[in-house]
Amino acid sequence: MKSMKLAVLTLSLLTLSATAASAQSASGNWQFTFTDSFLKTSNFDAATQATGGAAGTVFLSDEQPIYFQDVDGTGEPTDKYNGFSLKADVDGLVVVKNRAVMSATIRDATIPSLIGQRLLLTAEDNGDNTRILDGLTWGTYKFVERTWTPSDAELKEDPGVGLTWWATDYERKDDRGYQMPIKEQPANTNTFPVATYANVDVQRASGDIVVKP
Repeated sequence: MKSMKLAVLTLSLLTLSATAASAQSASGNWQFTFTDSFLKTSNFDAATQATGGAAGTVFLSDEQPIYFQDVDGTGEPTDKYNGFSLKADVDGLVVVKNRAVMSATIRDATIPSLIGQRLLLTAEDNGDNTRILDGLTWGTYKFVERTWTPSDAELKEDPGVGLTWWATDYERKDDRGYQMPIKEQPANTNTFPVATYANVDVQRASGDIVVKP
């Protein structure tokens, strides 16, 4: 009986070890500047979970002043912030080769309007290559609720209303496409193909980014 219990325990530990080893992950501690010379910082640590999804945190900060404009009025600045910082909880992670896309919800930010928005952070690991720096890019997204239904304006009763179709890029054989109309959902790791993210143009950088497929 003791031998059987030991065998079961050993098998369980091996299973847990294999699961941990197969988890995709992305981590980084990166400081960088653009041509504006204002310091920007990105700290993140995320990994996929055996039960699905991902977990981790993201911290971003930028010392560059930010101006919000009244785009519906005169266009003059309405709010100014002396930089920003935010913290977000990761819930999704997709890794393709040396690139990782993380989706997260912003939980805390020095700019109040960012709280609750979705964050997509893309990180690129170029190893110890001294000629090609690691890279990243990010974006924040509000949840858009679509209240309209696509239809032909020239038809009083469009027979195509309610139908779905698959949209792909004809010039790209690797484009898996999307079912249209797109269902309402917050921005996530599947919102855009990984290959479409372009890294920000960095002037100087220090630190390291590690992506494990």
